[in-house]
Amino acid sequence: MRPNILFLCTDQQRADSLGCYGQTAASTPHLDALASRGLRFDNHLTPNQICCPSRGTMVTGLYPRHHGMTTNGRTLKNGLHVLPALLAGAGYDTHAVGKLHLQPILAHKDRVYPESVAFWTSDDHADWTGPYFGYRTVDFVIGESLLVTQGGHYAAWLKKEHPQAVPLFQPAAALEGPLDDLAEAWVSAVPDALHYNTWIADRAIAFLERARPPFMMFVSTPDPHHPFSPPRPWADLHDSGPLPRHDPGELERMPDYIRRHLPTDWIDNAAAAVEQGGMTLTSATSDASLGRAIGLTRGMESQVDHAFGRILATLASLGLADDTVLIFTSDHGEFLGHHGLLHKGPPPWRDLTRVSFIMAGPGIPADRTTTAPSSHLDIMPTLLDLAGTSAPDDLDGMSLRPLFENRSLDRKARFLEFHPRVDPRLYNHSIVTDSWRLTLYPRGKADWGELFDLEADPGEHHNLFHAPAHRPPPARPPVPAGIRLPKP
Repeated sequence: MRPNILFLCTDQQRADSLGCYGQTAASTPHLDALASRGLRFDNHLTPNQICCPSRGTMVTGLYPRHHGMTTNGRTLKNGLHVLPALLAGAGYDTHAVGKLHLQPILAHKDRVYPESVAFWTSDDHADWTGPYFGYRTVDFVIGESLLVTQGGHYAAWLKKEHPQAVPLFQPAAALEGPLDDLAEAWVSAVPDALHYNTWIADRAIAFLERARPPFMMFVSTPDPHHPFSPPRPWADLHDSGPLPRHDPGELERMPDYIRRHLPTDWIDNAAAAVEQGGMTLTSATSDASLGRAIGLTRGMESQVDHAFGRILATLASLGLADDTVLIFTSDHGEFLGHHGLLHKGPPPWRDLTRVSFIMAGPGIPADRTTTAPSSHLDIMPTLLDLAGTSAPDDLDGMSLRPLFENRSLDRKARFLEFHPRVDPRLYNHSIVTDSWRLTLYPRGKADWGELFDLEADPGEHHNLFHAPAHRPPPARPPVPAGIRLPKP
């Protein structure tokens, strides 16, 4: 019997944000419970630290350079095999709810991209529900906090049923904030019952109640992506969070574009020097404001956990839990003050590339953890394997089934890549082993590079790229003619 598949995904959530991953300030009981009944991956990486490239990898099993969505604002190459389409071809009822981010949100209307705001300005699309990249039906939330009212099924529902709530997403309507020195942190005035996370859970539950097994549903929330703006009561759960680690001088050991070209406020992110991801310095943000932003983020994560908990409870009440493979992950992480930074950007610190990854269900061991070198590249081949469906031969990832059977993965290293949209010098690629991460900038300045000892420095605070002990020995000068060197 082929299992159902329920894939839960968040946007820009650190791996250490859940209680099951050691976050003592977290309130994530439902995802913690999921981890206790399944396999928790403690060393799971995405090959790219930006939204669209990472999400493209999830549904293709390919590196961004191969699936074509190398930056935000692009879409997948034509003709690629995608996970939902292959499952649909194998008889699965496929559905997606929330933020997929497989097409440019701000694309021109002539592109007719369903995930663009412009698509929804035409009355012709008012009743559109798919198909979309192999999903038979979809319920879209487009963008994050400030874009969700502009297009998609949620925006259409809100404008029709609760138009008075539309302006409540704006910071001008905030119940608290925005903070003077961190303009993207506030308490949203949107009632929890009308919030997109509640709507996402409602739509996912509605699908479960009508679905015919086998089914595959992808559920993705825009949170906890910035701005940090949860509604109450979630905004009040955590007054502030403990301040993250930031070692004095650590940015001076990194490529100098990080400290020389970044803004210190979210509003400045339109500056041409800022790469995709909105990476900003926290040097102009007080400890109190940073702590409050962390507390608001914990609130966003708690709201998402509650929404996912409702979906999981419905799955169980319908008698489907034992026949369903469950996955939870995020597309990438968030600095959240670590290294003196916010958001995400070109340097592939583990804050961005390491994400939570949990699997549970038939054939998957319960209450276990693994440090195996897994990747978002492996999601598609693993799910196809569990569904009894053949995977394409050209995938970059591999099935994780050996881990379910107490065997190891045939992988010694993982590769990461960042493709810039503004400054070509910031292209970088990395090799990550169990002990080291080496990052090179082949188009950048000669002194740009990153080398981290992951065993001695798991938080990646001490860049060893220029340390003499890790530099190659100088080239030996040529020996003059007629001179013989002694034997060593």
